[in-house]
Amino acid sequence: MKKNLTLSPQTIKQNIAKLQKFMSEQNLDGFYVSTFDVYLNEYVPLEDCHRYYFSGFTGSTSELLVPVSGKARLYVDGRYHEQADLEVSTDVVQVVKCDASTGITQALFEDVKSLNMKKVGLEADRASLGFLKRLEKVAQSECYTKNELASIVEFATLPAPKEIQFVERSHRGRDTLEKTSAIFENEKQGMYLAALDQIAWITNCRGYQLPNLSSFRAKALATKQKVYVFVTPETPISAQALKADGVEWIKVATTEISKELARLQNTLHLEEVMFDTGMLNCADFNMLLSVMHPERLKEKPTGLIPWMSIKEPAEIREMEASFKRSDKAIFNTIKWLKTSIKEGKRLTELDLWKQTEVKYVEQGSKELSFGTIAGVGPNGSIIHYGNPSDEVVIKADDMILLDSGGYFEGGFATDTTRTFFSSPTGKANPEYKKMYTLVLKGLLACLNSVFLEGTKGNVLDGICRAPLMKHGYNYAHGTGHGVGIHVHEDGVRLSLISQLPMKLGQVVSIEPGIYIPGFAGVRLENIAVVEKHPEFAGYLCFKSLTNVGFDYNLIDEALMNDEEKQQLAVYEAECAKRGNSLKSIV
Repeated sequence: MKKNLTLSPQTIKQNIAKLQKFMSEQNLDGFYVSTFDVYLNEYVPLEDCHRYYFSGFTGSTSELLVPVSGKARLYVDGRYHEQADLEVSTDVVQVVKCDASTGITQALFEDVKSLNMKKVGLEADRASLGFLKRLEKVAQSECYTKNELASIVEFATLPAPKEIQFVERSHRGRDTLEKTSAIFENEKQGMYLAALDQIAWITNCRGYQLPNLSSFRAKALATKQKVYVFVTPETPISAQALKADGVEWIKVATTEISKELARLQNTLHLEEVMFDTGMLNCADFNMLLSVMHPERLKEKPTGLIPWMSIKEPAEIREMEASFKRSDKAIFNTIKWLKTSIKEGKRLTELDLWKQTEVKYVEQGSKELSFGTIAGVGPNGSIIHYGNPSDEVVIKADDMILLDSGGYFEGGFATDTTRTFFSSPTGKANPEYKKMYTLVLKGLLACLNSVFLEGTKGNVLDGICRAPLMKHGYNYAHGTGHGVGIHVHEDGVRLSLISQLPMKLGQVVSIEPGIYIPGFAGVRLENIAVVEKHPEFAGYLCFKSLTNVGFDYNLIDEALMNDEEKQQLAVYEAECAKRGNSLKSIV
């Protein structure tokens, strides 16, 4: 997403100074400033991302630790190393580049310990209970619950929420009570929900109230007989959503949710209330403690993910329909650019970024599922490049990385990356072709793999990386993430350290890449659903939901073996049948 809010380095410096003054008054050695909002979302508008106000970094994932004196410390993983260098003023912020084996949160905790921080402050409604528990192993914590940072820094306000809409059964799976009957063993069980995609899934509703998310702002208490959803008084709800079977909407100020929970408990007499420590903020946990006896609270890691990450047939059909439209939007975008370049038109990186959204809207997209990444030439090496420029003019010999996705009727996210040559014909740089072909080999290897049910995600990650590593290349991010109502969904992950088992019905990305800073970047990404192997009992395989052809201008077939060529031919035939072969663009 292109930035709507811009803060100067001087403003960042002033904000850090104000926070450090506050810390000194509070006898704090450090302050953790979260990337998240009160719902612990991954994609948070810059206006509501407090970390941005003290760092200037616009990436969706990072950690920020501000010491009582000296530079703030921004922790980023491999996806953001280059972006952080470009965005952050090193006069006031030190970028700490973390690798996959350490992780950004662990690196932060190690620094808290090594810097001898005895007392660390945090905003209780923007930090998870899981984070707090880990922090308290290395330092004393001080939780702030009254939006204290707003008294020292002026944060922008969010727009009014859009109307919550009900999704018809033809565009999703089971009804709410069918889901709750499968989740809860009896009427005395409940689960407190704060993860927005989980609330959207259990209620079969969508709201598009935050950029790049089909969900809506809410908290909820789910039980076997009903799901109670707490939304702010100004939240509009459609007539269909109000009538949704098994859902009760409660309009209440956030500060008053505890009273509503107490009222419900007096009626329901729940004996067990589950919660996810990773998606429950500290303020909400304290609220639950004030309403429920501690012995009634039970940790349930990942919440509803074990159910919602296994897609039922109706959900897979809806996702297939969504990807069909998304594929066409991507193909039409690439065709537009290649044709325009052939005709000698002047196009910029920003033109491509804007046109991508146009093509998605033409296919009926309600919202983009994340900020489009449109990196031309060297900018393709910035893994999560988010600032397309109107000064970067696209040349006929450029290699371009386009990562995009959208939401359609069912409110399930799509996500696909295609790297392509700007001209429909012409000779690409041999190094471009080598990078592209090796990434393609990795994608084909993983997409066509056969594996036992329960195989860990790190095994498939290794299969994908192997063709690149044989030539001395690697990439500083995981190979794949789950995809569902949000574009990043827990429950399945392909990465060097993933121990999550592969299961029938999961939907996951496969996205290897090669990135050479200052030169170019290649990423190719397909989303695939895990299916039973048609021949081998007990084995699983992938079926691609993405069907957009690859760019033969960038393929060096001399680097491919016969099996890879055959796999490519089969895939390209399907793309051609759907009208999405890049070979047709001449």
